[in-house]
Amino acid sequence: MWKGIDVSDNQGRVDWAKAGAGGVSFAILRSTRRLGQEDGQFAANLAGCRAQNIPVAVYKYTYAVTPEEARREALGVVALLGRHRMKDTMVWWDVEDRERLKPLGSVKLTACIREARQVIEAAGYRFGLYVGLYVLQEEWFYLDSFAAVQLWVARYYQGGKEMSFGEEPDLSRRPQVGKPLWGWQYTASGRVPGIAGKVDLNVCWQDPADWSRPDSDGAIWCVSIADVWSHAIAKSAAAAHPGCRVHRAVVLDAGNIEIWVASLADVWTQAQAQTALRQLQAAGITGVVHRIRVLE
Repeated sequence: MWKGIDVSDNQGRVDWAKAGAGGVSFAILRSTRRLGQEDGQFAANLAGCRAQNIPVAVYKYTYAVTPEEARREALGVVALLGRHRMKDTMVWWDVEDRERLKPLGSVKLTACIREARQVIEAAGYRFGLYVGLYVLQEEWFYLDSFAAVQLWVARYYQGGKEMSFGEEPDLSRRPQVGKPLWGWQYTASGRVPGIAGKVDLNVCWQDPADWSRPDSDGAIWCVSIADVWSHAIAKSAAAAHPGCRVHRAVVLDAGNIEIWVASLADVWTQAQAQTALRQLQAAGITGVVHRIRVLE
C-alpha cells in the first residue's frame, strides 16, 4: 500500500522537498479548470514532484453534460500534458458534480465519460475514474461500462476531523463497491509537511512508479477477450464492449505468434493487467492476460 495526496492551486505553493521527506509517495495534480485553463500551481507542482522523484498523475474535474463538451475537456487535458512533455500518464476523470452531472441520468453521463475516455486513451494516456462513494451508490452512470477502468473512490469516515499524514487510515472503513479499488481518498482534512492548509489524503494498492514506466522493448500487457486469426472476427467481438480495442499483435507469451486480439485493457505492467482482469471477471466478462507487441 502507498500513501499520497491530490492537490490543486487551492493548496497554494507546496514545499515538495518537505512533502517527500514526510513520506508522500505519489501526487495527483489538478490538470485544468473548465475547458482548458491550466491549474494555477500545475507547473510548480509538476516541477517539485519531478525534483523529488515523486510519481505524478493528473485529474480533471468534469462539468461536461454532453459528449461534445466531454471531448473538449479531454482535449484540453491532452494539450496540457503535451505542453509539459508528460507521457504515459494516468488521467483521472473526476465525476462528482451533483448539480450538473446527476440530473443527466445514467445513459447520458455514461456517454460523456465514454467520450472522454476515448480521447484520453487515443492520445496514449491511461484513463481512470475518480468518484465519491455516493456517485456509485446513487448509480449516476453505468459502472459496468467501465469494467476495465481503474477506480479511485472517496469516502470520508471521520467527518472534518484533521488527520496527520503519518496517521494510518482504518482500512476496515474503505469503500466496498463490488470490484477492486485502485485507491481510496479517506479524508479531505489531511495535514502534510510542506502544505500550509488541509489536503486530501489517499492510499492506493498499485505501485505509483508503474504509472509511467513503459516497457523498454515496446511491449505492453493487455486483457484480451478474443484471440483470433481474423480482423473481422476480432472487430465483431470488440463491438459488444465499448472501449474495446482491436490489435494485430505479436503475442510474446504465446510463442510470438501473430494474431488479432480484442483488448479491454492496454497497460504497462502485468500487475495492472491482472487487476483489470479481476475487475472484468467481477462484471462477468472473461478474458486472458497477454504480453504483446502491437503491429497495428
